[in-house]
Amino acid sequence: MTPSEKNIVRSLVAVAWADGQLASGESSVIEGLLTGFDASEAEEQEILEYARTPRTLEKDIPLAELSRDDRELLLANAGLLTHADGEQSLEEMDVIVKLVELLGFSDDEAHEILAGADDGALQLSSRSLKPDE
Repeated sequence: MTPSEKNIVRSLVAVAWADGQLASGESSVIEGLLTGFDASEAEEQEILEYARTPRTLEKDIPLAELSRDDRELLLANAGLLTHADGEQSLEEMDVIVKLVELLGFSDDEAHEILAGADDGALQLSSRSLKPDE
């Protein structure tokens, strides 16, 4: 994984935790990204461990380290992540609105990025990631 890819996946963990919980569908999307980014076993374990602790958008997204392309990829995958359970709740929509603001996209740019996201693009892992209880 490149440092950029690692930042995107870590940021998506924060998106997944934005509603206070990490749902199994969300963890599957994160695991699919790890596969898609060819994460090594050590990188995968690092991210899975990182994902066990609640994260926030404001504290855990390294905005200064994300390029424009990284931000677009993050937003597109955040859109997929918020639909992981088959529907997007009002709370999840609020998370996307907040993320759009943090990433510095206009409403038109965000709409175009989210509309272009293809939810068939990710390969989902069969392993389940669950936070410590």
